Amino acid sequence: MVTSARALSNFENIVTKNIFSPSRHYVPYLQDKKPKNVKKELVKRYVILKGTLIKGEERVAVLEVLPAGKRELGLEDVNQKRLLVSQGDDLGNCQVLEVKAGQVVLGGQCQGVVLSLKDSPERKKIPALNKKPANKVLSLAPRPALGPPEKKTKTFKKPPKFPRPPSR
Repeated sequence: MVTSARALSNFENIVTKNIFSPSRHYVPYLQDKKPKNVKKELVKRYVILKGTLIKGEERVAVLEVLPAGKRELGLEDVNQKRLLVSQGDDLGNCQVLEVKAGQVVLGGQCQGVVLSLKDSPERKKIPALNKKPANKVLSLAPRPALGPPEKKTKTFKKPPKFPRPPSR
């Protein structure tokens, strides 16, 4: 009987912490971290303003956050590359203070950062100049022949004659 009592005590933990219980909830291993200081230069480099939409009182901005920027802003859990944000929304450690036509003003850890459509990396691309190819291929126009085409006549050679072997 003593061994069966010990065996039951080994499973007591399983009974009290039933993993299939509907009242059970997930407790994260790492608790809330302190927000780290955000470098403003990195925010401008890794967060790109794609566009703004203003309709009456509604103001929405489309932001693209590059993977390194997600880490910097504390957005590791966000799977989307592009985000729709409006005034007052949190963007990781930063907060969207104001959405203007072609601009987004950030606050919080990103105090004073202004994202602009004019400053986005895609707008800074230099257009390709119309360059002519380095080597131009010259071709001559077709011209008529100097005279009628030569007629080729077929000549047949006689097959060589081999002597017949003597009869036996």
